[in-house]
Amino acid sequence: MNIANRFPKAQDECGKITYGVINKPNELQAVGKVDYQFNANHSIFGRYLATTLSVPNPYALSGNLLTTTSNGWDNLAQSYAVGDTYLFGPSAVNAFRVTTNRLALHRVGPHFFGPQDVGVQAYSSLSDNMVVTITGGPSIGSGINSEATFRTTAYQIADDASVIRGNHQIAFGANAAEWRTNQYAYRAALGNYAFDGSATGLGMGDFLTGKLTSLNQGSPTSWADRQINFGLYASDIWKFSPKLTVNYGLRWEPFLPLHLTMGAVYGFDHDRFAKGIRSTVFPNGPPGFYFPGDPGFPKGAAIFNQWKEFAPRVGLAWDPSGDGRTSVRASYGIAHDFSGSNTLNGSATSPPRAFNTTIRSPAGGFEDPYRNFPGGNPFPWVFDATKAQFPPYASFYPAIRYNMVPTMVQTWNLSVQKQVGTNYLTSISYLGSQTTHLWIQKAVNQAIYIPGATCTLNGVTYTPSCSSMSNTDQRRLLSLENPQQQQIGALNVNEDAGTQQYNALLFSVQRRAARGVNIGGNYTWSHCIGDAFSAGGPGVGGYLDRNNRRFDRGNCSSDRRQIFNLTAVADSPQFANKTLRMVGTGWRLSGIYRWSTGAYLTVTSGLDRALNGDITPQRPNQILPNPYGDGSLKNYLNPRAFTQPDLGRLGNIGTYNILGPAFWQFDMALSRVFQLRESQKLEFRVEAFNVTNSLRKGNPGATSAAPFISTTVPLNSNTFGQITTSGDARVMQFALKYVF
Repeated sequence: MNIANRFPKAQDECGKITYGVINKPNELQAVGKVDYQFNANHSIFGRYLATTLSVPNPYALSGNLLTTTSNGWDNLAQSYAVGDTYLFGPSAVNAFRVTTNRLALHRVGPHFFGPQDVGVQAYSSLSDNMVVTITGGPSIGSGINSEATFRTTAYQIADDASVIRGNHQIAFGANAAEWRTNQYAYRAALGNYAFDGSATGLGMGDFLTGKLTSLNQGSPTSWADRQINFGLYASDIWKFSPKLTVNYGLRWEPFLPLHLTMGAVYGFDHDRFAKGIRSTVFPNGPPGFYFPGDPGFPKGAAIFNQWKEFAPRVGLAWDPSGDGRTSVRASYGIAHDFSGSNTLNGSATSPPRAFNTTIRSPAGGFEDPYRNFPGGNPFPWVFDATKAQFPPYASFYPAIRYNMVPTMVQTWNLSVQKQVGTNYLTSISYLGSQTTHLWIQKAVNQAIYIPGATCTLNGVTYTPSCSSMSNTDQRRLLSLENPQQQQIGALNVNEDAGTQQYNALLFSVQRRAARGVNIGGNYTWSHCIGDAFSAGGPGVGGYLDRNNRRFDRGNCSSDRRQIFNLTAVADSPQFANKTLRMVGTGWRLSGIYRWSTGAYLTVTSGLDRALNGDITPQRPNQILPNPYGDGSLKNYLNPRAFTQPDLGRLGNIGTYNILGPAFWQFDMALSRVFQLRESQKLEFRVEAFNVTNSLRKGNPGATSAAPFISTTVPLNSNTFGQITTSGDARVMQFALKYVF
């Protein structure tokens, strides 16, 4: 198959009503506001905001095939709010609010060609779309940028009351909310054809010779759920003495898990698997699985309610000298999180309602990847509740446990502020947090590396190697435990075992406005460390060493060890001369400079060297103590500092332990408001970003859309260690606003 020739060349007084429309390129915003004052103690309001965003996908504009990895948008966001505020005398107030927020997002993907158009005997749910990824080469299409619709509606009602009694200000209230999510996406349904150099040593070599490394394909994702959250709280601010104020409170917020309106969820228990126990709902499914409707399965959900979720908080503010020039503040609190609406949506691509599988090194290559697949090409997949198919070696992710514990975050801080002289305020603060029960995925059905040249698995003899990508499914843990079991491929199970810690020192100095100039600066020295796990599609996610979760513990992806910010605002003088005042008075010049250490990067092998079939990204061995090159664009990391591990082995380096280039940003703005009449004014503003138009290096392995984020750097890429992205060049924008 000549791959190179198959691809062709390449979208009244008591009440007041205000409204308005703001029009920007590709964006339209409508605003409506109603306020009504019944009397001095009672008022109501209403708000409406609608925003549209229309961005064509780049391929529709350029026809360049390399832009098919990006997408456009056709979105509508709406927000409604109604509120009532009532004063019960001078010492009590009640606020009641009802809000609705709705997002209707349409991800507009590119349309170019499908697999059959280029001679690949396969199916895509979008006939004019597919995904090809080549390590060290170009990519065509993108699952996460393909056609999709996401609709989320959130309803919320809240009531808050505050009462002053002597030295106490007591607050209490309640809130309830419901989120509804519906989404339909083709992320996995296009087929992701990957070439990583396993056959020829180069990704492009594999591509040009049709040596397909892997094909991951699944059904379109159809997902719908709703989630309810409510809480009660009470707090007190107690002015204990003129020098000391104490505040304390308690919030009760039970954990109520997602409720599924399409039933696409399941659980897995190894003991059930070992005993051969099957679901009563889908008895032809693999042992160990249970589904909604099975005995003990939470009704409409996948996790039991957790009612005993209490969050206490306490804090103090102390003025040691009583002169108002020094303050000491401290606080401690506990908060609980609830699962997001997409926590379990991966199960929407798993049997029996859907199907997802990964084929590795297929005998038919790129041209006919499903040639030897049991039963032939399973796509398009059709769900039949009466038959409930469970094809061989399907991917399941993520299975759930009934008793998952919600994530808990403990936070504490201590700060000292002091006024120095008459114009300066200085402060030093310590901030800390401890997060436990982070939800993560664990791959529980990895393939086991079997050394040797010849072996027999489930009646089939493999040679010249017992372990290869082509027999990954036969070497999986559950397949070896029960050779008759051939329905379970990659299997991830959710756990609540992740942890994370954050500690920081924050120094700041603020100079109050004097002679029209205000200057402030702050410096943060911090460290975030936690259990890092790759999360993603079927067979992707979990910690690398299934027996050692701490092997993946390292710097957080958001960790920036040092951050410095400097801001300045200068107002032009108030001139006495009328003409000079008209021309020169009222201008404001502002600037902000930010510098931080770089993001931490993870060097990956880019290959399945462990031959476990499930866990990516694996990492290489570091063989030189210094991983860096000369710091240049072409040699930021030294390729000779790393080597691929032996087959069946994991590399020796950790995660997020390579420091990327430092980041800095210098922006300025000049503005002035011209008062035309009493109720009319004109505001002029000009802004410049990256004022000096300087090169700001991106991270190795980063994309041009996000050059400064933490990322992975694959060792098998022909651009390994090179910096190929940067921050934006100087950007200037002008604005003129008329207010009436």
